[in-house]
Amino acid sequence: MTVLDDVDQLYELAVMEPSTLNDQVIADWAEGVAAGSEMDRTGAKYVRRCLNISRKLSSFWIARAAASDAPSDWRARVDIALGIRAWRPQLDLAQHILESSPSEDVYSFVVELFRIVNNEPFLDGVSFEEWRETQQS
Repeated sequence: MTVLDDVDQLYELAVMEPSTLNDQVIADWAEGVAAGSEMDRTGAKYVRRCLNISRKLSSFWIARAAASDAPSDWRARVDIALGIRAWRPQLDLAQHILESSPSEDVYSFVVELFRIVNNEPFLDGVSFEEWRETQQS
């Protein structure tokens, strides 16, 4: 599991079970991320932004606890609460990781998040292999 998967799980918890996202859960999550990945200062900055977003997501859904029209998909709930503002720090984190540790999985995260945040395909839809070739030149 990558830190990007961890952020997804944090966001899902924040919107599906918002009352359970307290300071201890956040501290435990951050400790787990720190132990499970080597993070430089820039990456840590993006992780902190994702933590702040998770708090905002939780607050939004706690305030709407009685809403019966909440979608069952956690991603839709993130979109309702904050829209692209929620996804941008995760995209920044994914792009940062892609620069330092390129992999097809991280590239897939970037492609998906870039489309959500910018409403257009990442690098006009080039594949990971094509992107990798341009990086090696």
